[in-house]
Amino acid sequence: MKDLSTQIRRDFAADSPLATGLPGYARREEQITLAGEIGSAFEQKSMLLAEAETGTGKTLAYLVPSLRSYDKILISTHTKALQDQLVHRDLPAVQKALGIGRKVALLKGRSNYLCPQRLQRHITSPQLDSRIQKAMLKVLEWSEKTRDGDLSGLDFDVFSKGIGPMVTATADQCLGVKCGEYDVCPLMKARQRAQSADIVVTNHSLLLADAALKSGEFGEILPNFDAYVLDEAHSLPELACQHFGVQLTRLKLIQWLNDMQALLDEMGDEPALKQDVLATGKDVIDAWLKPGLDELKDAWVAMVKLAESRRERSEEMAKQADRATELLVEIRMVMEPADGFVGWSDGDGEHKRYTVAPVETGPVLKQHLWDRPAAFVLLSATLRVSGSFAYARQRLGVEVSQESFHASPFDYATQSMIYLPRHMPDARSPQGVAALTDEMETLIRASQGRAFVLFTSWGMLGQVAQELARRLPWTVLIQGESGSRDAILETFRKDTHSVLCGTRSFWEGVDVPGEALSMVIIDKMPFAPPNDPLLQARIKRCEEKGGHGFRDIQLPEAIATLRQGAGRLIRSVNDRGVMALLDSRLYAKAYGREVVRNLPAAPIKDDLSEVRWFFEEQDQ
Repeated sequence: MKDLSTQIRRDFAADSPLATGLPGYARREEQITLAGEIGSAFEQKSMLLAEAETGTGKTLAYLVPSLRSYDKILISTHTKALQDQLVHRDLPAVQKALGIGRKVALLKGRSNYLCPQRLQRHITSPQLDSRIQKAMLKVLEWSEKTRDGDLSGLDFDVFSKGIGPMVTATADQCLGVKCGEYDVCPLMKARQRAQSADIVVTNHSLLLADAALKSGEFGEILPNFDAYVLDEAHSLPELACQHFGVQLTRLKLIQWLNDMQALLDEMGDEPALKQDVLATGKDVIDAWLKPGLDELKDAWVAMVKLAESRRERSEEMAKQADRATELLVEIRMVMEPADGFVGWSDGDGEHKRYTVAPVETGPVLKQHLWDRPAAFVLLSATLRVSGSFAYARQRLGVEVSQESFHASPFDYATQSMIYLPRHMPDARSPQGVAALTDEMETLIRASQGRAFVLFTSWGMLGQVAQELARRLPWTVLIQGESGSRDAILETFRKDTHSVLCGTRSFWEGVDVPGEALSMVIIDKMPFAPPNDPLLQARIKRCEEKGGHGFRDIQLPEAIATLRQGAGRLIRSVNDRGVMALLDSRLYAKAYGREVVRNLPAAPIKDDLSEVRWFFEEQDQ
């Protein structure tokens, strides 16, 4: 075969099969250049950081090199929606147009697949109430028909029904090749398909969870790859905090206790041990509600001894003992975080959660991902801050890489407007919430609904959204009240004049082109709460190195988040709309000019009449 770069250029030629055979294809110079850069990274086994703004067509830019390469390639995304879109729509269409037959496999995280062994164990438990048993029987009936064991094939969510932990297996619960259900295990079959595939599509959570597993006979899920394409790469640092740290909850301990009881029920010949586990389990649950973790640690040490005393009984009992020991390690790490980690707790009583996370994500990502002998392509529409990749490189732990920027083809100057009022009071002031609500109502009436209202906190969402719903004549969809995220988005797309009020999960990974979204309102600059323990630790570490906490961490982080939110508005060359940032501090604070520099190149207005005129002109 010709060298990869030459072949990619031919694939994007005006008379190529791609140009004539791919529905909706439009030639984009930035896309062609990016595809060539990705091909070069594959050939040289190098790292590429690429910001490809909305509309450049970055998906096709990495699919063509991936399909033309002989390498084994992993494509990872942040959202399951993009993952499914790649496997079920984009890859088949591009393969058909190019006449290529590379083998593609979809691989999701463990919680997406049925565990037959755990289903069989728990469905016979005498402790199940009728509601849980009914749901379990539905899963059992479905399991006899499903081809792949992907739980998305059910007509209900097993976790919302409270049976998720009973029908799925975590890495520390999985027995691997020693499991009696290994030959029919959906996860193992999916992994086998991934082993033999040329291209595997997965998500960042699975990639990082897999990378974090350092031991265990069947801990790892993903095979090795020659090249990694990580789309939506801006989300990696936040996810790394979860996967390379510890989250300790009461539910995690209860799941271990339930598994232990189910195993002892199955064995049927350890009545004394069963009573000891029940008594010690009660001590554990009681200790969880008490201040500090000393009593919890002591109770769990006793539980570990009980599990270890029967380790030799079976592989499953040995696994239970290992899991108990791992939980003890987590309890001790929460009590005394390792160097380079910070710990905190949130919630109360039964809902308390202890978290330990790395202060800096760069070193752990470098150790677990970038040091692999492979090509890496990191892509996002928002990797840069103020025209520089420096902040992204620091957060990602990328030391040596090529960098490229590909501007959007959209004409923001004519397609959009930015509304930045001068008169808004501080949202924390007595009149702040009322003024914010009034301003949002006026803006939404100007756009006749068709709006995203993005809040920086749940508290502000709760204070404003219901009042907007009372005042406005259109449907107001509220995160946490109007259904699941996917259900809210589906309703919003269908109801042209509806309004969607949401927090962080709606700031990114949402694509609503067309008339349904003509206004994006952001309540204020999305600075992280100053009392966030992880942020405080990052600032302290930054300043110890001679940096400046606000300039080097808080501001870049807020700008990166703002760029994601603003990016929801213009999604095609035919879209028109207004992005409103209701934070008048940008006129008074020194950082205001820096923030504006990172907004789309649209005219900035401070008069509501300009917004009204924009929409009146559009409707004519």
